[in-house]
Amino acid sequence: MGSNFSRLMRAIQSRKVIAAVALTAVTVAVIGVVLLTLTPIGCGPTNALGMKSTGNRCAKPLAAVSAVPSANPGQSPQYSSPGITPYSPPASAPYNPPYSPPASGPFPPDNGPASAAYPPFYPPGSGSGGFIPARSLSCRLPVYAGGSGSGGFIVFPGGTFIADPASAVSLPPGAPTPQPMMGQQGYLSYDRAFSKWLPVPYSWVSPDGSRYAFSTSNSVWVQNVADSAKVLLGEGQPWVIVAYLSEGVYAAPPNAAGLWLLPVSTAPRQIATTGYWRAAAAGAAYGTATSAVPQGASNGILKLDLTTGVITDWFARGNSQASVLGFDVAGNPVIQLYYPAPNGGTEIWLTTGPSTGVVLGGSGSYSYAGQPPQLQNAPLGDSHGIWFQAYVQYPPQAANNSGMVLYVPGSGIYWMSNISGQLAGGCI
Repeated sequence: MGSNFSRLMRAIQSRKVIAAVALTAVTVAVIGVVLLTLTPIGCGPTNALGMKSTGNRCAKPLAAVSAVPSANPGQSPQYSSPGITPYSPPASAPYNPPYSPPASGPFPPDNGPASAAYPPFYPPGSGSGGFIPARSLSCRLPVYAGGSGSGGFIVFPGGTFIADPASAVSLPPGAPTPQPMMGQQGYLSYDRAFSKWLPVPYSWVSPDGSRYAFSTSNSVWVQNVADSAKVLLGEGQPWVIVAYLSEGVYAAPPNAAGLWLLPVSTAPRQIATTGYWRAAAAGAAYGTATSAVPQGASNGILKLDLTTGVITDWFARGNSQASVLGFDVAGNPVIQLYYPAPNGGTEIWLTTGPSTGVVLGGSGSYSYAGQPPQLQNAPLGDSHGIWFQAYVQYPPQAANNSGMVLYVPGSGIYWMSNISGQLAGGCI
């Protein structure tokens, strides 16, 4: 009985083991099929056995995905590949590092235009006789319209214009067109001493009016007004004429630093080896240390003593570029300052000493609220004051916006004529 029971129990246990082993084998087989058919792990064996896979999990790889740089630096690149919709990363603003100005200072101080210091402006009144100047004068102001034959006189009182056909003068054949000072257009002047029009800027005429200078491609000529006799100076090279003063012609080589004196009766003499000199009067020349400066940079005006050759600083204001336009009757330079943005515009100063002067007007000033007109082109000083071409936004009468004004030191700026022209000399 006991032995039969033992044999029965051993048979049952053996069948359980076999059933467990069978169940385990079936489970492993099922899992294997799933792995082979439904997951990427089975891609290799499936392909080797020729079995089909579900979907495209075992498809052959497409071309490699490539990154396409963004058109906007700082943004994430976009990704694309054949047959695949490009991946678009989450939008984000470009990265901008904190802004800081370049470490190239210190910068010159930005003084800006001295617009609050303009002198009084006196526009003209009106009357039954037509235009009446604001300041009473009795003289003729020689002006011209830009070329030979365009000269004439604005007559005071009245401010009317009389043309003069005798202004049709020209240089000898072969002589190049003169290059006058900044602001001048054309090349006519009126010689008061001989009552003649001359084919050169007034700064090229000797102080006594007896001679005038002009340049050619390789020399400077001086011509007598009375008999047209000529003297050759500085032969052998081109020259840029700066001014004709009592001691001779001051000139400089083109596009080169330095200044020379070319006397009529003695040998040329170099006055300075440095500096770019553009105008001269009353024993001094004025110019700049360099021929030009970059846009936005500042410069100042230098003074050259024509007797000693000593160069000193004359006039400068921060954040501006300076140039000499002309002189008053005493030889004090009239200087134009150009201000870049954000101030912008120009400003005109009469300078009477180193870093000393009075501001006369600027390109942004007009004739309302007591402001003077805009002063234009090269001024000319005489015993009456300093003459300028001028422009006003609101004419003092229903007339042109342009005309002639006269600055009188210690008094103000007077609107003298509704006729505007290039100055050819003082009012005579």
